[in-house]
Amino acid sequence: MTTRNKPAIEGELAAIRELLSDLEERMNHIGATTKRELSGGSEDIYEFVNEALGRIVKRARDSADSLTDSVADSAARLGNDAVKSVTEQVEIRPLTMLAVAAGIGFLFGLARR
Repeated sequence: MTTRNKPAIEGELAAIRELLSDLEERMNHIGATTKRELSGGSEDIYEFVNEALGRIVKRARDSADSLTDSVADSAARLGNDAVKSVTEQVEIRPLTMLAVAAGIGFLFGLARR
């Protein structure tokens, strides 16, 4: 994962968490409204609606967790691919890579002055 993509992904994950929180809040509101409306009715209906809402929230939360794990796995895979690519280039062109590293070090040294 590149450094500039990380804030975008973190922003998307934060938005998903916020949506899940909003969904859970709305589901709780629906549950409370259902309980109020059915106060004279059957307790079984209230329990059924409440359980259904709980399952929906759990599925949404599980999906978000799965997405988070998937993004983390992708980031790790991209990092590993980058390391493998650099390692391959060092093995194929050791002198060139040494020269590049020395040049980068020289430029950093100049920048620090």
